[in-house]
Amino acid sequence: MTAGPSVGSVIPRRGSTTPVRGRSPFADVVPSVAAALAFAAAAVVWVVAGAGLPGGRWLAVHLFTLGVLSNVVLAFTLHFTSTLTKVPGHVRHVGGVVAFNIGAVTVMVGMVRAWPIAVAIGAAVVTGTVVANWLRLRRARRQALGARFAWIVRCHERAHGAFVHGAILGALMGAGILAGPWYGAARLAHLHVNLLGWVGVTLLATLVFFGPTMARTRIEPGADDRAARMIRLGAHAVTVASLALVATGLGGGLGLAFRILAGLALAGFAGTATSTCRAVTRAVATAKPGAARAPVMAVCRWLPLLAWADALVVATGSWRHLDALGLALILGVFAQAVATTLTYLAPMLVADRDHGRGRLRGALDGSPGPGPPFSTSAWSGWWSRPRSAPRPASPEPWRHGSGGPRYWLRPSNQWWPR
Repeated sequence: MTAGPSVGSVIPRRGSTTPVRGRSPFADVVPSVAAALAFAAAAVVWVVAGAGLPGGRWLAVHLFTLGVLSNVVLAFTLHFTSTLTKVPGHVRHVGGVVAFNIGAVTVMVGMVRAWPIAVAIGAAVVTGTVVANWLRLRRARRQALGARFAWIVRCHERAHGAFVHGAILGALMGAGILAGPWYGAARLAHLHVNLLGWVGVTLLATLVFFGPTMARTRIEPGADDRAARMIRLGAHAVTVASLALVATGLGGGLGLAFRILAGLALAGFAGTATSTCRAVTRAVATAKPGAARAPVMAVCRWLPLLAWADALVVATGSWRHLDALGLALILGVFAQAVATTLTYLAPMLVADRDHGRGRLRGALDGSPGPGPPFSTSAWSGWWSRPRSAPRPASPEPWRHGSGGPRYWLRPSNQWWPR
């Protein structure tokens, strides 16, 4: 008996000598990506409609965080775990995807309709799905033999633990168990443990190897070893910060002390983000121009900047700035990271033929035809131009380039130490 074609292998189509690409190596993430895109479309509708639809801003935010980001995190942590540990297992867990999204919709409907029992049931289903995914990651890491990037899987496991903490807090708030000052304290902890722990830690660990990959360059020597130490400390810092934020519900002097402790812990996470993103930025800056180069660098600049601002806001109790910081984090970092990743993977997700993938890759990189993967055209140069020296200061430091559209979500060179 002969073995079948491997994942991503080139096989001839019946009756034709033209080779076509077999099953995409990223086929396992397609169900979750499809669900994420559906939630993204719903989030856009809710944002445009404003307060005219049930749930208002709360639902718009959770459509993106729970619907889009969580689907992407679940899918890609499992996929990259299989890739990095070389342990087979990145199969389509369609049942898990369906269960998670049914649970997520149940939570949202329960919150909008004020049905505490629905919130509790949905939270239990969502949490159970995340725990099941965590068990798969843990099993793969333990079966791996000397995998260089096994520490990334461990970071993803820690991120899954952060989601469980955030889900418990969310369920307690949604079910009406927490009230008064404890509700406000739990909301702050819920916000931080989900955005910085569940998504932030996952993003930092993934950026170390996948950021340079999307820019088609190599990571800096020793960057992975440094990141392994720093991200572990950053994950612990988020845990300390979330517990301290819950304790601020005590009020008075104790509440103040715990708030300052939370600010210091968040400063530790900001230090982790700065160290990790600086190494990725230096590596990506050496890459040839391409569609992913500028947005990867933008993500690596926005994340530390906003993390430090968040630590300052928490330490000083300037809560009026928290919503703006959260929005900037969602748009400038997470939405940009998701869009860049899906754009980079689009040729492998939607095109079957070799030349079809090449044509789509060329279009994304700015070339008119299939061409080499590094090709770029005049219209794409505005966001992928090499920057070898800081630009002169200008009244509008976020606008770079001349001609064509501007890349709006990129801090200028004056904002980032070289």
